Amino acid sequence: MYRVQVWDDDANRYVDVVLSFDRWGAVGFRHAQFGDTPAEYDDPEEAWRDAVDLQERFGNAIVTLLDMSTGERHFDECNLPEIGANISEASAAPEIWTDDWIIQRAVRKRPMSAGGDVYEPWSGYTHPMTRDQAVKALEECEERWPEHEFRAHRLRLEEKVAADAIDRARRFVRSRKHD
Repeated sequence: MYRVQVWDDDANRYVDVVLSFDRWGAVGFRHAQFGDTPAEYDDPEEAWRDAVDLQERFGNAIVTLLDMSTGERHFDECNLPEIGANISEASAAPEIWTDDWIIQRAVRKRPMSAGGDVYEPWSGYTHPMTRDQAVKALEECEERWPEHEFRAHRLRLEEKVAADAIDRARRFVRSRKHD
């Protein structure tokens, strides 16, 4: 079973969605609410077709397929199991993520009661680095841009996966601009 999910910046996680369709395919989505049936598929090719439709229509959205049997997220077709394949044989062992860090800039200062401060990745410092590299990069950012507040941020698995998907989407958009 595969579930189409979309990254929600406000919730800082992937959320289930309900899709809307026209005769050409998936044209929209909304967050699944209590009682809704989220977009679920038995066939990974059908699920991916609708996920691709959404990604094409909403270029800034991060769309993923969640394999409900393994908990793996898929961002492209290359690592989806073959139709009819045994899921346990088709999926590789989960990749081990290293201790990666990025630099983020404060964009909104809020009290903890309002959810705390909001940070965004700082351009040029979004490629994962070691802790020591992040400390040096943080010092560099603070020196070059004293008007901003920065932090070195340890990446969680979801953030690293999302950052990888965003980088792929940006590269895709750049390549289309040059065509």
